[in-house]
Amino acid sequence: MIPTIHQCYEMMDKYAMPEHIRLHSMVVARIACFLSTGLRKAGVDISIEKTVSGAMLHDIAKISCVHSHEDHCLKGKEICETEGFCEISEIVNEHVMLKHSVNEKDFNEKEIVNYSDKRVLHDNVVSIQERMDDILIRYGPHFTHINFEQLLNKNYAITRLIEKKVFNRLDLLPQDVSESITNISLI
Repeated sequence: MIPTIHQCYEMMDKYAMPEHIRLHSMVVARIACFLSTGLRKAGVDISIEKTVSGAMLHDIAKISCVHSHEDHCLKGKEICETEGFCEISEIVNEHVMLKHSVNEKDFNEKEIVNYSDKRVLHDNVVSIQERMDDILIRYGPHFTHINFEQLLNKNYAITRLIEKKVFNRLDLLPQDVSESITNISLI
């Protein structure tokens, strides 16, 4: 089942999503809504409902995993499945790192949520580079056992591919997103 907007808000309450993560998730959802709606208008077969719900709940497990050090993507997937929202569980699971290669001709909800999340720093729309720089500074020191910067660069190269293919289908530029989402309401 795909959760409704109302059910997403209920989930945010049930799992005690803090206000700052809720605000972040709402901006990610507004970008995902804007992009998936634009892609639908351009003839792409993509579910706006799955994309928006997946974006709203992408960080549903973030706060609990900060303390437990669990993978918040996997934990979020488990929460969605437990709640019966299996149709968005993989979107939540792959919002940080996609498990498939990006094909320029195919579009899916996972990629839109993954990309939308990479455009939001706290609750501000930023460029991919700004978000990557923040993640490197904020999380890099915690990952000394791996080459975090190399892994991050690889992940963001995928994000750039998604950006390119999405905006090749839309009649705007990536830097236009911030202004374009101002009138999008998720109520």
